[in-house]
Amino acid sequence: MSQATGTEIVTELVHQLGFEDILDDVLATTDVTTVMPYASALFSRRAPEDRPKVIPDGAQNFAFLGRLTELPGDVVFTVEYSIHEAMHAVYTFFGFGRPISPIYQGLHDPKVGFKALQADLQVGARVFSKGLGSLTLTVR
Repeated sequence: MSQATGTEIVTELVHQLGFEDILDDVLATTDVTTVMPYASALFSRRAPEDRPKVIPDGAQNFAFLGRLTELPGDVVFTVEYSIHEAMHAVYTFFGFGRPISPIYQGLHDPKVGFKALQADLQVGARVFSKGLGSLTLTVR
């Protein structure tokens, strides 16, 4: 697949789905990128306007989906991110009155902080017990 062009990929997909009758229209209106960005691009420092909104201002019948779109308050490298994007687009365009499932905010969950502290103290205790140094806990 890495050697295939975007046209070849779309042609194969259209044939697999049985839509040969619209192949010419699809090829004339579709652009497929065949090279993925580096995985670290998802975590690169950026400004909010670096990524398109899922539903761009003024869009009435299209949305951007994928991990390189902007979905405020969510984390890009999760399955939930992709699901939230699709839900946002579908619920908006079809006027569903239901709320989109909330985004888990683990950073603000005291249980998560406590587990992180426990893990940190366990690692520190192992280092201390092996005589590799002393455990110093500084609270600021």
